[in-house]
This record gives sequence, C-alpha cells and structure tokens, in this order.
Amino acid sequence: MDVTYIISICEKYRIKNYTINDDGSIDVNGNVYLDGQNLTELPLNFNKVMGSLYCPYNKLKTLKGSPKYITGSFDCSNNILTSLELSPKEIAGNFYCSNNKLSSLDNGPNIVNGNFYCKNNKLTTNYSKIKVSGLFITTLEERGLKKDNYTDWVKKQKIKSIIKKVLKK
Repeated sequence: MDVTYIISICEKYRIKNYTINDDGSIDVNGNVYLDGQNLTELPLNFNKVMGSLYCPYNKLKTLKGSPKYITGSFDCSNNILTSLELSPKEIAGNFYCSNNKLSSLDNGPNIVNGNFYCKNNKLTTNYSKIKVSGLFITTLEERGLKKDNYTDWVKKQKIKSIIKKVLKK
C-alpha cells in the first residue's frame, strides 16, 4: 500500500492521530470507528491502537488487518466471522465477538484483560488458550463453567484431557 492510499482511507473513515509504519501498517492514538460500513475486511493494517477499535455491524469474513495490541476494547460483533484467526493478540479492555458464526475460539487473542463476550455463535466448546482476566460470557453452557471462573475451568479441562490420554495408554 502506498502512503497516499493509506492517508485517503484514514480520511474516509475519520481516523486521526495515526502514524504510518515502514511496513504499511498504522499506529493510532485514539479510537477507531468502523461500525456499520458494509466492510468484508478491515480497510487498513493496524499495528497498535491506543484506544478502542469498533467494527461491528459489517460483513467481516476475516479479522485480517486487526491490531496486534490494543489498549482499549475490540468489538467485532455482528459480522459473519467463522474464525478468530488474525484477531488482536493482546487486548487491554473487553473483547466482543457475539453474533457471528464462530464454531470455536481457536486462534483468538492470547490475552484479554477485560471481559470476553461471545454470545450467539455456533460454538461446540468454550475451551481455548485465551487468558481472560474479567468475565467470560457465551451462550454455550458447559458443565462447571460460570462467567467468573473461566481460567480455572480451562485448567481443569486441560487436566481432564491429559488424564484421558494417560488412561488410554
């Protein structure tokens, strides 16, 4: 992408206080509002967002271009995502991915320091490697999982899986 194109996209979506990096990605000091734009993918490659990024109510099929790190919240709810692949790796705030077509939480963020909202998807399990500091909220009810014990529940699921493998031998 050339610099002129990146600047025109930033102007189109009213993205302010940004820096264009050598690799064509951008760092934004502030919030990014891309909601309700009929996007099938993010229009730019974000590196860091020092604020929140909102992209709900689009037609996103992928999270390509998501920032690696975000100091606020990330909202990709109400799209047609089937995977969390390419989502931000670390989110200091909340993560919203409700009302998509997700069947698993694989390849999601590594760390969500706020709450994780994932209601109304097609999940077959809530198990993932995501570290969630706040509440974990999905529509799928699994035995022993409550909205405030996700980290402990994941550890127990991992232990159960290891025990099953050992007993099979």
